[in-house]
Amino acid sequence: MSTATTTLTEALDANFSRLSLSASPVPSTRPPLPSWKAPPPTQEEVEWADILTVDLSLYETDKSRLIETVQTALQRDGFFYIIGHGIDVEELNRQFDIGQVAFDQVPREEKEEHRAQIKEKGSFMGYKLQNYWEINDGVRDRIEHYNFYNNSIDPATRHPTALRPFVPEVKEFLHTMRQTILHRVLNLIDSVLGLDEGYLWELHQNSEGEMGDDLFRYMIYDPLTGEESKKTNGVMLNGHTDFNSISTLISQPITALQVLMPDNVWRYVKHKDGAFVINIGDQLSFMTGGVLKGTMHRVVSPPEDQRALRRLGVFHFAHFRNNIPLNLLPSKKVHEEGHVIFEGEIPTTNEWEERRVKSYGTSEFIKGEEYDIEVIAGLQVRHYH
Repeated sequence: MSTATTTLTEALDANFSRLSLSASPVPSTRPPLPSWKAPPPTQEEVEWADILTVDLSLYETDKSRLIETVQTALQRDGFFYIIGHGIDVEELNRQFDIGQVAFDQVPREEKEEHRAQIKEKGSFMGYKLQNYWEINDGVRDRIEHYNFYNNSIDPATRHPTALRPFVPEVKEFLHTMRQTILHRVLNLIDSVLGLDEGYLWELHQNSEGEMGDDLFRYMIYDPLTGEESKKTNGVMLNGHTDFNSISTLISQPITALQVLMPDNVWRYVKHKDGAFVINIGDQLSFMTGGVLKGTMHRVVSPPEDQRALRRLGVFHFAHFRNNIPLNLLPSKKVHEEGHVIFEGEIPTTNEWEERRVKSYGTSEFIKGEEYDIEVIAGLQVRHYH
């Protein structure tokens, strides 16, 4: 790794230490907002997924244990929790406060003005409004999200009026997520794969400051009606893998996210206060030849005691820099244990993202009983019911 890259990594390490040690309450100068009222966790008995936990407070003192945990998690089920990250819980809750603004304080007409060019450009920038995707048997989705892209957040005037006062906070929080969570997780995965520390980070942000166009999302689910739920078997978002490199969401109390575990059983992801939930997407899985698992996950109607509630989420989808071919990484482990993914033309990072965004939930699928199949760049992509 170059001296310039090493210097950048050291600087980010120093920044992480500062964030971890000086987590502070939300400054009083920030615009006031109604507080997000976190719903109580479910009291019903459900089957929980056995997902491992990585405590980043041990990063400097017991990194080998973290590496072992990440390796097991990503080769087994593709998900793990992050705790000990140093981001104050008030900062996390503030993001849910802002998320409410995107859905409750922006008029429908203005949302239409900021509608994402999903089919046209393969971009989620702006609003994905309800009823865009078909879930099953004619039932349309009840999901709305607002999306920021890392390289296009400024100026604030490109966003809905009600969100503009909070754009600096969004930008700051995304920066913190990249430096505090993403950078460390990628370094741990470097060690899992036998790569030089900083290799994967450089694919997300190089020494010249070129960055992947990460997506930062506020997302809300309205409940399905009883009739809709019957037709979809309770599914609110079909089973899928993510399109990007690393996905991060702030854990929230409504029990609805399910992971398809190695025994082919869907199990719920349990809420952990103040934790992040991490999974890898297609692109990192492809570049490891399938050694690291891009796991199927879906969203279903919550248990009965939460079923009538709206489900608000905050997500960070990290992206590799543009125009990087999805070749196998230069890792001995990858070349010995993985396999070639693309037999023909190899798509680049942004090409794969655009193709999946454009086609997701709208393409003609090969229908199946358990899942439907879509063919992209010669690969069969599954969409579970």
